[in-house]
Amino acid sequence: MISAELHPQEEDRLAELLKFEILDSADESCFDELTELASNICGTPISLISLIDSKRQWFKSRVGLEAQETPKDLAFCAHAILQKDIFEVPNALADERFVDNPLVTESPDIRFYAGQPLVTSNGLPIGTLCVIDTQPRSLNDEQKRALEILAKQVISQLELRLHARKMLRMNKEREKFYGILAHDLKSPFNGVIGLSRLLVDNAESFNQDKTKLYSNEILNSSLRIYQILDEILQWTHHSASNGKPPLNTFKIKECVDNSTELLSESIKAKDITIKIEVAESINAIGNKALFETAARNLLSNAIKYSPRGGSILIQASNKEQNMHFSIQDEGEGIPDELRHQLFKKTVTSHEGTLGEVGHGLGLHMTHELILTQNGQIWLDENSQKGTLIHCVLATN
Repeated sequence: MISAELHPQEEDRLAELLKFEILDSADESCFDELTELASNICGTPISLISLIDSKRQWFKSRVGLEAQETPKDLAFCAHAILQKDIFEVPNALADERFVDNPLVTESPDIRFYAGQPLVTSNGLPIGTLCVIDTQPRSLNDEQKRALEILAKQVISQLELRLHARKMLRMNKEREKFYGILAHDLKSPFNGVIGLSRLLVDNAESFNQDKTKLYSNEILNSSLRIYQILDEILQWTHHSASNGKPPLNTFKIKECVDNSTELLSESIKAKDITIKIEVAESINAIGNKALFETAARNLLSNAIKYSPRGGSILIQASNKEQNMHFSIQDEGEGIPDELRHQLFKKTVTSHEGTLGEVGHGLGLHMTHELILTQNGQIWLDENSQKGTLIHCVLATN
């Protein structure tokens, strides 16, 4: 027996398969009808939709076979995905690759096999639509063409399901944005409008200190509105671009300086010391706008949960072809019950040390923005003081 070699793009192929979220799913009539049709057209007792995982072939649909999966090293289909067109074995007993294969010498006693690769729109084979017989034979041209057409229908069904899931996620994100706009933008906008009206109506009677106080409050509310809108725009752009933003080399120090400047009033309000240990030479490969949004979100959180008079440490370094970035505050840290879900979903925001409120994107969005740049982000579980969050991007 000769097992099939790995596909030249095996890692990409497996990633393509997994994105369909189809493995180990329940039987579905839309696929069962295609295998039944393939069996009838080709006149074979067995027909399968076989998906090739890293260690096994799993059958999404099957006619004439009870087994739901077999080891990959025994799979005829693992050979089939290595070529573009239909893979046909007229007589397995006369083929050195399969003559002593347990699927040939034992049940289901394969003699004839024909498999049409299931090739996605990205050009990667994830499995086959195959027909099997216990007698040697071959397919005619019409049967081969029919198997090719049916295989394309299998892919169409899979990609329609994927598109439907994406649309569902987009609708959920849209609802999330509406919630943010309705809740989090209303408060700072009301502040700007109310305070501006007070200044207009009482400009002549207000002394300089009161005018300065109200003006600072208007500025803080305006900056908060800007931050929320920018993060929503970045998230929307990220979703609309199918999660594939353009990547290039940029300076981390510029992102840090822009973030601290935008949040300077919040920093002053709590008398926080910002310690920046980021050299001008530190760079990363990613999307500057998305990273800056992520960094600003991390800094905003650190400010929110820092005590008055506390300090925040921002560090970055290049080592081993990666850029390591971190932000640490001196707050009370993240509660244990939230740590495990911190980057996995939107977590209800808690008030800051001065009663600051937050919006719903938070660390979930930050996580997505870092991942889309091929980076990583995580909470340092060993930090002894406050909250320490790391992220890594590739560098030159």
